[in-house]
Amino acid sequence: MKITRSIFIGLLLMLSSCCPFIEEEHLGNNLYLSEYDNVDRRILYSEEVCSGSGVEIVPMTVLAYAFNSEWIIAKSGNKRTNSNIKYWIIKNKYDVEPTAEIVKSNTLGTLDLEIFSKELKDKGILLELKTIE
Repeated sequence: MKITRSIFIGLLLMLSSCCPFIEEEHLGNNLYLSEYDNVDRRILYSEEVCSGSGVEIVPMTVLAYAFNSEWIIAKSGNKRTNSNIKYWIIKNKYDVEPTAEIVKSNTLGTLDLEIFSKELKDKGILLELKTIE
């Protein structure tokens, strides 16, 4: 009886959660780091919280990222083979309510490490990428 009650309570909590199968981190301005698993992790623009869908800004798989109120930076590629590595810089501060089109037009990427590093320096972005485990 105790096990059945525990399973029922667990299922109820899972179903009442906002995102039972998706982890999302709000990065600002309707931008989310959306993660289904360690492979399907991307940055999306979505006007709905916990939708699990939206306009893709950084494709999978996001390997590292950092953000503040002005910028989002990200590294994407193949985690297993450490190949197809790309870097991204996304503006995160706007004078108007951003749309997906505005965000996309204010996204630099795909960049290689050399250009990414130069852009960070030129724009005065002091963020450091944090690897996602």
